[in-house]
Amino acid sequence: MIVLIARAALALSLLQGAPDSARLVRGARAAQMAFEAFRRNRLPTGPGMGGACEVRIGRYCYWRGDNEDDDTPPPEHPAVRQRRDELLRTLDSASRLIPGDGWIAGQRVRYLVEADRTDDAIRFALSDCRASPAWCNALAGYAAHVGARYATADSAYEAALSAMDPAERCRWLDVSDLVADDLEHRFKSLDCARREGFVRRLFWLGAPLYSISETDLLTEHLSRLTRARLAERSASIDGAAWADDVRSLVIRYGWSRWYTRTLPVMGSLRDASYTGHDAGVPYDFLPNAHAVEHLGSIVSDDWHLENDRALTGYAPAYARSVHEVPHQIALFRRGDSTLVIAAWDARRDTTLLGRSLDAALVLSADGARRAIETQTGAKVVGRIAATGLVDSGVVSLELLAAKDRRASRTRVGVAARDTTHRVTLSDLLLYAPTGSASNELSAVRDSALASAIIPATRGVGVYWETYGLRAEGEPVQFALTVERIGVDWMHRAAEKLHLADPTTSLRIQWDDVPQRVNGIAGRGVRVDLSRLVSGTYRMQLTVTPVGEGAVSAVREIEVR
Repeated sequence: MIVLIARAALALSLLQGAPDSARLVRGARAAQMAFEAFRRNRLPTGPGMGGACEVRIGRYCYWRGDNEDDDTPPPEHPAVRQRRDELLRTLDSASRLIPGDGWIAGQRVRYLVEADRTDDAIRFALSDCRASPAWCNALAGYAAHVGARYATADSAYEAALSAMDPAERCRWLDVSDLVADDLEHRFKSLDCARREGFVRRLFWLGAPLYSISETDLLTEHLSRLTRARLAERSASIDGAAWADDVRSLVIRYGWSRWYTRTLPVMGSLRDASYTGHDAGVPYDFLPNAHAVEHLGSIVSDDWHLENDRALTGYAPAYARSVHEVPHQIALFRRGDSTLVIAAWDARRDTTLLGRSLDAALVLSADGARRAIETQTGAKVVGRIAATGLVDSGVVSLELLAAKDRRASRTRVGVAARDTTHRVTLSDLLLYAPTGSASNELSAVRDSALASAIIPATRGVGVYWETYGLRAEGEPVQFALTVERIGVDWMHRAAEKLHLADPTTSLRIQWDDVPQRVNGIAGRGVRVDLSRLVSGTYRMQLTVTPVGEGAVSAVREIEVR
């Protein structure tokens, strides 16, 4: 009965010309409430969730879950689709009569997006919406983000933030619900003016795949804020009243994309219960405080993607799973640019095996992509290189099976150039030696090892470049050491005194006058690891020009 009364009331208002805008809004709200009640009674049934809560937020239990197929909802009831179309016609009529009403504009965009009419939603928000500029642009950003049009979403949200007053802008960029420990302390120590830079760096570093977008984690956050505002004065799908716990769920984990209901046992006085389902398995893409504060020394361990009790999570539309990829990445300086050589070995990632892959190597700095190199039809083992005008920033190696929405990635920092020493070093590049050692990068880059895991039964080539040596030549002392990590000092002392077998370290030292080519002195050596026991080692090259301080390059390897 409430459905018929609500629809009739609004229709009568429209027929009368509806000079009373408040009456129109009441009619639109009643129509939205009636639609959600209609949909609620036709939700697909399911068993609901069981077991202890992973996260308890007010009235709600939240499970991150591990079912990657949960992002595929069952077909929607045809009657629900029809009723949504009717609601949209009602909202369309109301928005034409009172174009400046923010609630009606928001609901129109919300249900256009639900109906997979993203283009219509964006067009309305950018062209026909007459609410505040900040809200209309936020609605456009929301529609674009849900439609995976991340560049459009970023532009719309930039316009929305620019149109806000400082206090409102500060509230939209408040991430206090998403961070803890050092990140929380750092965020709360900043005033509003400085928080924005911190938040933008945090979300830039957290963006899942730079080859897709460097801003989609930010627009996801802003879309959640938009969605929360859309929901706070509207009827909900599950019938629950709006409260802070609902808002917290939306801000931290996103809004449910579909629902199931669990019917009570026959004769029970309990009501039906409702379970919201995410768009997919949410990963914790926010880095730790070390990554935010020390960009140049970022390592893969600065992320813990799979964390059941993370404060937040994001399930990107383009990746149902995101894993760490075993890799080797080495950086070489070329004037003002940086050359990055990357290799990977994803054969142990069953989500990528047998699938068509796109590989990307992205150099990013200051929140913007500086260079990208891509490979289509890549294999689970491969190599890629890219050069960009980057002094310091981030390198992201990414693999994506686009059709199956499976991804793998790794990220490392690019440290700023060493300006304290005249002579500097590149990274160490490990490669498979095929003959005599080579002193040219072009001769070894195609044989770069796909990871730092090395069988002890074979030797390994190590290539590096020395920069800043005098053109006329100068004597330099080189020392290459390989020492096991975690060996106690007593055993190391015994090794040096030849009282223990040197099975946990080796050292090579020599003097040379390196020859430069275009200002670069390249060198490759072959190292025999056969005497080392299995374990993790630190390989360190130290270069000491005569009369000057030493400089070093370090890489960890695993000997098996």
